[in-house]
Amino acid sequence: MDYREYRSSYETQEESRTPAREQKSAKPILIAIVLLALILCIVIALLCVNLFVRPNYVARSVTVEAGRKTIEANDFLIDKSHNAIFAEGVEYDLSAVGEYSIRLVVDGKECTTKLVVVDTKPPVGNVRNISVWQGSSLEAINCVSDIKDATAVNVSFKNRPDTSSLGKREVTVILEDGGGNKTEYTFVLDVVSTEGLLYTRYVSELGDPIPEADVFTGKPGVGEYLSDISSISSNTAGIYMLQVSANGNVFDVVLEIADSIAPVATVSPQVCFNRIPEASEFVTGIVDMSRVTVKYETEPDPKVSGKIDVIIILSDEYGNSTSYPTYFTVMNDTTPPEILKAPAELEVDTGATIIWRAGVEASDDSGKFELSLDTAGANLDVPGVYTVEIVAKDEAGNETRRKVKLTVHDGSVTEDMLMDVIKKREKDLGVTNKMSAEEKVYAVFRYVYDNMKYSNTSSHIDWRQEAYVALDGGFKGDCFTYCATSYALLKYLGFDVLIVERAESAKIEGTGTHFWVLVNIGTAEAPRWYHFDATPQRSPFNQATYLMTDAQIEAYTKWRNDDYKLENYYTYDVEKFPEVSKWQMVTLEIPSKYFD
Repeated sequence: MDYREYRSSYETQEESRTPAREQKSAKPILIAIVLLALILCIVIALLCVNLFVRPNYVARSVTVEAGRKTIEANDFLIDKSHNAIFAEGVEYDLSAVGEYSIRLVVDGKECTTKLVVVDTKPPVGNVRNISVWQGSSLEAINCVSDIKDATAVNVSFKNRPDTSSLGKREVTVILEDGGGNKTEYTFVLDVVSTEGLLYTRYVSELGDPIPEADVFTGKPGVGEYLSDISSISSNTAGIYMLQVSANGNVFDVVLEIADSIAPVATVSPQVCFNRIPEASEFVTGIVDMSRVTVKYETEPDPKVSGKIDVIIILSDEYGNSTSYPTYFTVMNDTTPPEILKAPAELEVDTGATIIWRAGVEASDDSGKFELSLDTAGANLDVPGVYTVEIVAKDEAGNETRRKVKLTVHDGSVTEDMLMDVIKKREKDLGVTNKMSAEEKVYAVFRYVYDNMKYSNTSSHIDWRQEAYVALDGGFKGDCFTYCATSYALLKYLGFDVLIVERAESAKIEGTGTHFWVLVNIGTAEAPRWYHFDATPQRSPFNQATYLMTDAQIEAYTKWRNDDYKLENYYTYDVEKFPEVSKWQMVTLEIPSKYFD
């Protein structure tokens, strides 16, 4: 053999040996994979056993009678010392016969058991002898009443009765429940002629009295209800299967209470400003036995204006409806309401409700507006004097605001307390019913002026408290005390009074503020307002500052500025108060040049 033959033989032998080596090396890998899979299966099996194995203190199964209301997780425990709850998602039906897999969590570990619902009790019910008219159909379920069983019951005839021929016959019905339990009942069926029966079904109008039984016979006094009709309401629509006795026969009849009358109402045209009215705004005085809804037949275009024809639909709960043609007019409204009358000031104790509406009058060209009180600028829990606003707003959104002074009292001095202390001073005041308004005002002026002593002790916060302290024996204070005391006495005597404070713009550094009152000696319809100030003044004016006009206080202010360099003494915000009378009641010894 030469070299080439030897080499060829060697390579052939090597090729034939290679697959065998590869096969030998693959076997250990395959064995390893099989062993690994086997180990994994064992682990999974152990986990499953650990999760779902049933401990010996958990019952294999629990059997209950259908119809039981509840079952507890602990009912599956043989040893009640353990704690069991149902696992999440467990479902079963105690009213349906069957077997249910139950998962429990016992002492923190999950296991499985079984619930068996059985029905061993046959159904029961009541049957009665029945009369039906010739040729009518009869259902088995209508022959039995008061059926009782824990599961659903099927009612059937043992043999379906023939109602084509007249006469009596025995009929058997079978009651079978979900557990296969059966009960048979036999009754007498009497097939009778319908002769003498006018209606087998009668429709009564909703709201009408329940008709007498003889409505089914058409003959007065012939007919009697055998069924209990006491629970039937004539105000509720419904269909009722009843028994009626007539001429010795018993008939099954139907009484239907129905609503066949459409609702009626008064529908009136509407005028709205800058908006489309709601359908219900057209309607008043709806008459119907059930709830009625009101809507447009076709919703109007919200962008329309002018006169628009519409149809309003009234529908009751039983499908009856009535159509009413009408119209509305959309008008553009840019004119705000007008506040005709409003109090100049309001009072309230901390925590109390402000009484303000009774003294307010307003009008608007639309005739529809709302009044409200905007108290955003006041803290009703903190005593003080604030500004609030009475707001009149029409349905187009136009509004008018009127600023009003609000005094919040701390409540330590009530209105009753103040009235009581004033009554104690009434004799000293010396006012009688025979006095004129001017004389009564002067009496208050003299009482305050003569008894009060000037002292810078006022807090300028609560006039009621200040007046009470003064009249209760204090009798001293600054201009606010004089003002508060005068205000309280004049109000007690029935006068309209307003507290006036020097204008904010006039409180020049060094002059501070000043308080006095406006008093109306006229009537509400014909007012006569005057300035009243019992605070001591410079002579010779200290005896006459109780019924002053605007012209007089302006002249006095100029005189005080010239002679005593005290500016803006009686300067106030005129626009916030009613017009003061120009008729002069007192004389002030002021040179004429100050009246120019």
